[in-house]
Amino acid sequence: MLLPVIITVFQSKLKRVTENENQDFTVEPPNKKRKESSDLLKKFKCKYFYIDKSLLIKEFLQDGSKIVCITRPSGYGKTTNLTMLRYFFEMNYENIKENEFQNLQNKKYFENLLISKEKEDDQTYLDKYQGKYPVIYIDFSSAFKIEKTFEATIESFKSFIKKLFRSYKNINLKNLDKYDKEQWENFQSGIFSLYELKESISFLCLSLNKVFNKQIISLIDNYDSPILNTVNTSFYNEFFKFYKDVFLNTFKEDKYYHYLFKTFITGNLNVNEYYFNEINLINNSIIDGKYKEYFNITDS
Repeated sequence: MLLPVIITVFQSKLKRVTENENQDFTVEPPNKKRKESSDLLKKFKCKYFYIDKSLLIKEFLQDGSKIVCITRPSGYGKTTNLTMLRYFFEMNYENIKENEFQNLQNKKYFENLLISKEKEDDQTYLDKYQGKYPVIYIDFSSAFKIEKTFEATIESFKSFIKKLFRSYKNINLKNLDKYDKEQWENFQSGIFSLYELKESISFLCLSLNKVFNKQIISLIDNYDSPILNTVNTSFYNEFFKFYKDVFLNTFKEDKYYHYLFKTFITGNLNVNEYYFNEINLINNSIIDGKYKEYFNITDS
C-alpha cells in the first residue's frame, strides 16, 4: 500500500509516542480547571511572542465545510491555533443561568486582537460567537499510549475515554434521559464494551448537545498520530479498523449534522485521502492556498 511507504519516509522525523515514557497522558479538563500558566496564555499576555492569527476564527466560521482538516509537519502552529480556537469558543460549563453560556473569562484575551474588529450581522464576532459553545478538544499524540499489543492499546484508549468523560464531571445532566445518564456514568467508571468504546466520542458529543441544547465544536489535534505509531506493529490492521470506526461513528455525515456545529482537525499526513474517504472532509495541505497564512513555520 502507498500509505505505509509514505509514513515510513516521515517516521524518522516524527517522535514516537511509545518511546516517550515520561509523557503525560492525562486529559485536560474543560475551561474552569485550566491553569493560566499555559503556553498560549503566556503568548496572549506577551504579544512580542504571539503572532496574531485570530482571523483564522473568522475564516473557520465562514468555511462552508462542517469539518476542516489541516495537514502540516510539526512546527507549523497547528496546536497553538487549535488552542486559540478552544479559548475563543469554549463556553462556561458550570453555574450557568438559562441561555447565559458565554465564557467572559477568556474574552479578555481576544479584545485587542484582529478578530475583535470583525463583525457579522451588526454584531462583533466576540459578542456573537466567543465563549458560547461546548468544546471537545483531543490531542491524539498524547491522548492514549500505543502498547505492545492490540488488547493493551485498547485498554489505554479506554482509560483515555474515562478521563475524557470525567473532565466534564461537574456539568448538570438533567437534560439526559435515564439511559443516557447511566451510559455517561459507565463511561466515567470505565465500564463499557468495545462496541460502546467505538461510540464513546460520538456519545459525548450527543450528550453535551442535549445537556446544553447547543451544537458542539470539536477540535482534534494530531489525528494521524496513532496511525503513524502503529504502522510497524503486528496489530496495525486491527487497530486501524478500530480507530477508523471511532472516527466514522463521530463524523459520518448522517450522524454529525445533528449535534456538530464545526470541527477542526489537524495532522501531519493526509491520511484521510486513503482511508477516511467515507467522512465528508476536505484536506488543506501545505501546498493549498486556503488557511496557508495561519499555518506556517514561523510559529515554531
